[in-house]
Amino acid sequence: MGDENRVLIFEDNGSTSTFESLETFDLSHNNLNEGVLEFLFGLTSLKNLNLAANNFVGLFPGEGICRLRQLEVLDLGGNGFVGTLDVCLSNMSSLRTLDLSDNSLSGNISTTLITSLVSLEHLSLYGNRFEGVFPLSILANLTKLRVLQLGDMDSKTFQVQTENPPWNASFQLEQLNIFSCNINSPTYRTPSFLSSQHRLEYLDLSKNNLVGEFPNWLLVNYTKLKALYLNGNFFIGYITLPRDPVLQGMDQLHVLDISSNKIQGKLSNNIGFFFPNLEYLDVSSNMFEGYIPTSIGEMSKLKVLNLGNNNISGSIPEHIVNGCNLLQHLFIQDNQLNGTLLSCIAKPGLYSLSASRNNFEGPIIAQDKCQFDFIFLDLSRNNFSGSLPSCLNMSSAKIIYLQGNHLTGGIPEGLLNSRRMLAVDLSDNNLMGTIPESIYGSESLTLLILGRNQLQGHLSSQICELRNLQILDLSQNTLTGSIPSCLKNIRFAGREQFLDFPHIDFISLIPLNSENDMFAFGMYAGYTMVQLVTKDQFLLYHGDIVEFVSLLDLSSNRLTGVIPHQLGDLSGLHSLNLSHNHLSGPIPESFRKLQFLESLDLSNNNLSGQIPLELQDLYRLAVFNVSYNNLSGKAPDQEQFGTFGDSSYKGNPYLTWSISNTRIVAPTPSLIPSDEVTKDDSAIDFTSFCWSFAVTSVTVLLALLGILCIIPHWRRAWFQFIEGILLKCFGECLQDAFY
Repeated sequence: MGDENRVLIFEDNGSTSTFESLETFDLSHNNLNEGVLEFLFGLTSLKNLNLAANNFVGLFPGEGICRLRQLEVLDLGGNGFVGTLDVCLSNMSSLRTLDLSDNSLSGNISTTLITSLVSLEHLSLYGNRFEGVFPLSILANLTKLRVLQLGDMDSKTFQVQTENPPWNASFQLEQLNIFSCNINSPTYRTPSFLSSQHRLEYLDLSKNNLVGEFPNWLLVNYTKLKALYLNGNFFIGYITLPRDPVLQGMDQLHVLDISSNKIQGKLSNNIGFFFPNLEYLDVSSNMFEGYIPTSIGEMSKLKVLNLGNNNISGSIPEHIVNGCNLLQHLFIQDNQLNGTLLSCIAKPGLYSLSASRNNFEGPIIAQDKCQFDFIFLDLSRNNFSGSLPSCLNMSSAKIIYLQGNHLTGGIPEGLLNSRRMLAVDLSDNNLMGTIPESIYGSESLTLLILGRNQLQGHLSSQICELRNLQILDLSQNTLTGSIPSCLKNIRFAGREQFLDFPHIDFISLIPLNSENDMFAFGMYAGYTMVQLVTKDQFLLYHGDIVEFVSLLDLSSNRLTGVIPHQLGDLSGLHSLNLSHNHLSGPIPESFRKLQFLESLDLSNNNLSGQIPLELQDLYRLAVFNVSYNNLSGKAPDQEQFGTFGDSSYKGNPYLTWSISNTRIVAPTPSLIPSDEVTKDDSAIDFTSFCWSFAVTSVTVLLALLGILCIIPHWRRAWFQFIEGILLKCFGECLQDAFY
């Protein structure tokens, strides 16, 4: 039963006679619960039991499983079992497959249990909470072992040891996954037993902190290898490929991931000839330099190419654009690349393109190109210029980042017309015109940043249709009109309030079936970097941190009218900036409900009335600015308001604030320039030191003179002490002088 929505109900009538001779029972990917287990454990003839991906929770049912003495295949992966493994499993000598992955099992993995399962061919224990050291030497005599999967333990103590004690493997693995296991800590050596494994087709040693020279022998010696993951380690040195790729037989390799290491040098010129059948190549986050090899264009089956976060220079070879016919995802961000991207962007079938933080220039899209199938497009922080075609249509897009360029003209309606849109950032350009109405149909939109452009027109109440917005930044434009009160309908909430924010990943490559060479490529929306203005600063948010931020920034526009009291209903908001507008009226008392608010800037408006005392209940407030308004009365001075000084209130001639508002507090390093802090603190400390030293010196001297004048005995002792010092230091000179 493979349908995830299918529910199977058993009536407990105490009878299993109908199934007594059943040997195979597959109930995976259903919504079963523990009630069915007792029934299943009565089927003593079972040889194959698959209960993967159900809703089982509670203690691991070791006692019940041990009744099934004839079991050969047991798959309980993807459930919620807890507790330790029952030692009675060691009696199941016929067990060929044991999959307990993705549960919450804990404790040490019993050596006796593993060594007793002499028929094991497939052992999968990853994604649990096992503890302690797991020595691979306990597998030495499992001659039939073909698949071993360990890793990703939710435990700080779990590690895999392959070198101590010394051992010889009697098995030949076809698939080995040992990821996030701190292999061979503290030396972090690459497992030496791999040199004798000649049947490997799938090898994953990722995220293990392995050190030393890059193991080129893994690429050269394994002629059957289909997938190799060495990402997330600390390998150094260079990649050395043989001159004659035909003799090495690496045409079987489909996946190569060596990202997030410290590998240097240039990518080999013959890399495309050496790996002609690669579908996935990831060398990102290393120290590669030089040009992109044109031989990559010989990888006619390549679907994913990730060269990001290196020091690669030059332009994108046309041979890659034309030769990689199946290329769907191209990541070249954070390099020194230049030239244009017109041919890449126009490439048919390209769904994801990340080229941010390079030196690309010229127009982004040719004026005669209109239809694109991009899901993810990030061209931010380059030197692109010109306008976007009015006919542009990206109805499939989920992520569009074009910020930090020199784009002009209006925003085409078709650029933002995707109803599946998740994030849009077009800030820091010279875009003009109005906000396209097409954006208001993006029901899933979570992030909209159009700040620091030249947009104009009324701030439409249609923006309230974007109910899932978490970040809205329209700052530094020339928008007019009043602030829509319906903004209260937008959730503006980070993870603290909601847990359904889109996952942040680029690419996921998952083996569909460990028994063959099929792989599935999954593209997930990725928020790479977002620049926001909050807490009086420009801050760059990377990756998952965006999940925790909720922001509304309408500053530096031409908005008028009062601040709607309904904004107080945005209970999940972290930052609110309405400064540098023409707003009038009072500060709403309803703002007291913004319990997650950390930054509130209402400065440079025409606000009047008093600052509501209720704002003192905003205990998380770190930045507060109402300067240059027409506020009156006395400013609050309790709680965190006692830490806000003159800069928060100046420019309000009828507003007063007590001395507590300007008392010296420990400055936040992120809010005050470090050189200014150092200068002020140094001046205060030096002045205090000088005065203290002078007063102390005078006091001690006067006290000493007074004692010598009053007490003759001490006076004689003092003179004798001085005479002794003089004789000791200048004795010879004094003798010569007197004699």
